[in-house]
Amino acid sequence: MAQDPQRSEDSEEADGGRPAEHPAHEDAPTGFPAGVPVRAEGAELAVGDVDLAAVRSVLVELGVQGSASLEHLSVEGTTALLAGITGLEAALDAVRARALVHLEAAVKADCLQREESPRQAAQVARSEASRALKESRAVAGRSLATCRRLVQNMPGMLTALAEGSLHPRSVHRVGTAMAPVTPEIREQVDEVLSAQLDALTDCGTGEIADHVARILHALDPEGAAERHRRALHDRHVTITRTDHGMATVRATIPGIDAARIRKGLSVAAEAARASGDRRGHQQIMADLFADALVGRGDGIDPTTLDVGIVITDRSLLAPAHADAATIEGFGPVPYDHVREEMLRAAQRGEQDTDTSLTLRRLYTDPEDGQLVAVEARSRSFPDSLRRFLTLAHQTCRAPYCDAPIRQMDHIVPWSRGGPTSLENGNGLCGGDNQKESSGESVRVVRDEQGVRRTVDWTTRFGQRAHRRGVNLDPLGTYRRGARDHASRSDTGPGTSPHPDPGPRRDGDSDTPSVTHPGTASSARPGPSAPALDPPGAPAAVPAEAPTIHHAFDALRLRLTDLPTRAPLLGPRGRGVDLHFLPSSSNGPPGPRR
Repeated sequence: MAQDPQRSEDSEEADGGRPAEHPAHEDAPTGFPAGVPVRAEGAELAVGDVDLAAVRSVLVELGVQGSASLEHLSVEGTTALLAGITGLEAALDAVRARALVHLEAAVKADCLQREESPRQAAQVARSEASRALKESRAVAGRSLATCRRLVQNMPGMLTALAEGSLHPRSVHRVGTAMAPVTPEIREQVDEVLSAQLDALTDCGTGEIADHVARILHALDPEGAAERHRRALHDRHVTITRTDHGMATVRATIPGIDAARIRKGLSVAAEAARASGDRRGHQQIMADLFADALVGRGDGIDPTTLDVGIVITDRSLLAPAHADAATIEGFGPVPYDHVREEMLRAAQRGEQDTDTSLTLRRLYTDPEDGQLVAVEARSRSFPDSLRRFLTLAHQTCRAPYCDAPIRQMDHIVPWSRGGPTSLENGNGLCGGDNQKESSGESVRVVRDEQGVRRTVDWTTRFGQRAHRRGVNLDPLGTYRRGARDHASRSDTGPGTSPHPDPGPRRDGDSDTPSVTHPGTASSARPGPSAPALDPPGAPAAVPAEAPTIHHAFDALRLRLTDLPTRAPLLGPRGRGVDLHFLPSSSNGPPGPRR
């Protein structure tokens, strides 16, 4: 959840729990190219040959008084104007980031001449930034810290901000997430994100933050547990007044608990609606939440909640090198947190017959980390396919939307022959499932090989955006792409423009994600994605190699082999034999022709 400004208004901690005036590992850059000249003296403000003060005056006049030309713009012209304004805002935001970093350095230099302490220098810089940005000191301090990371360690994200490839809110969310890690890891995250930027352009801020969390966890799995412990120490609840006699309750709690709360409220709301309750789904959830906390009414009946968690086999076989787990509809969390819940569930299961640990295999496309699955023959999406789409999409697949999935949509309508399948299914929120009435059209587009799927959205007047499924293994797909590029470059001059970020970990095979829905769930891994062995070479597994049975024995969990249908989609893979799969280690069958 977003940090409550009131909670840190007087805090001296502005950079991931460290004092902002002593940023760890962050040294000011020593030199810059000459670049564009900037003049800012009094009322004069110019960049290069552009008089920004004059531009601002014209824009103020247009904003206050309007214009006949503006009123006569076509729809296409108006959307082009809005897109241009959005691009200008993004470019100005990048300039503002550099200006804030320079302000901090200049203030510190001045304070040094005054023989003032670094702490006082940081406080002065925060106050100056606060007045210039018209923000509180706490918010200005966080802005300074985030911009410092972007300018000094993340040139790719700063470029994406300046060029408008990502929304400023998304870029600053990335910078905020980098607070507790070293500059070296920030640079590696920046490199991976820059290489995968095309797939993120039309994503919501929440999905981009989840993508970053997966990369960060994969790059630094050992640090993930410590970061989680530090964040857990900062758990809190705040209540703030909003408009018209209402209030907002915010709680920062462990992710699995939050997922359970939301699932419990949602299930109870759906049951109430099915019983004839005329309140809206969100209204019922809010009322149940308040009733449960204040002891009013019946609250929520205790029930077994099916909370799905997606996890890789690598995490179970080699916990020291675990990937982030993904909670269904919520996002990534550290594996250690999930493992603790699995242990608790196993201990509870001995006395509680309602506690179950159900294992299901899922396969991912080794090239882009998306799940591939089966199809159904009915109009309504069956539970298994609905669950799979929810796991594959996590949040609403409409452009820029991070709302929870509420409905499954046929991209090609059933009435026009559209099948009920993963290929033709799209998880959407209630609002975006009304796309036809909003004048939007949606279609599936394939890549040049006809394999990977992108969903294109087009408005009535031609504005386009595209969305894909969630990449559950962003670092793995980046590394495979870099190695493929390097192998192609071996036949000619040049090397890969994307060197492999960080050393390859033990057990860092190109493994797919697998899921285990359950009250507190465990995992059933699928076959690994293609390794880097020659075609046809068997994947050797030493006799002493850890198996999935050993991993579950260590967790004191029972391994249940559930029958599953082989996916009809997805590339042919080959990898480590996990000893318990009923099929061969060659993975799911290839795409239909």
